[in-house]
Amino acid sequence: MATKEEIIAGLELTVAQGKRTTALFAAGEWEWKRATGWTPKEVYSHLAAVAGIVPQLGQGLQSAAENTDMLASMDVNAMNAQAVAGMESLTPSQVMETFESNYRKLIEYIKTLPDDVLNTKRSLLSDPIPISDILANVVTLHGLHHVYEANSRFDSPV
Repeated sequence: MATKEEIIAGLELTVAQGKRTTALFAAGEWEWKRATGWTPKEVYSHLAAVAGIVPQLGQGLQSAAENTDMLASMDVNAMNAQAVAGMESLTPSQVMETFESNYRKLIEYIKTLPDDVLNTKRSLLSDPIPISDILANVVTLHGLHHVYEANSRFDSPV
């Protein structure tokens, strides 16, 4: 089971690495499509949106039955597209401000979760596992994965 401290450390690492790697981008690089098909701007818009929605999803995880898959009735691709489109008009600096702000709010939310909630088993595209592991896998590892993808120069015009 992931600890609260591990989740928070992972979220803080995601913010730090996102800021560090994007500070090194060349002119115009924010708009270069990566091998995944998304630009760094789209990736960070997506991450900001995920961090913003997790506290709402967390409320649902707490009240759902253990066997209920929280994403079964959601169109994740449509949600992602809507979230990215909602930030399309922002500058890269504004996207990164939103990314960092939403992650900071998420960290504060995680700090408030009691251990009994973190230990409760729920399903999110998996068999029932502790909510702490859902947060560690779906938010922390997911964020670090996308930070790496946004920084990758494979198939980019560099």
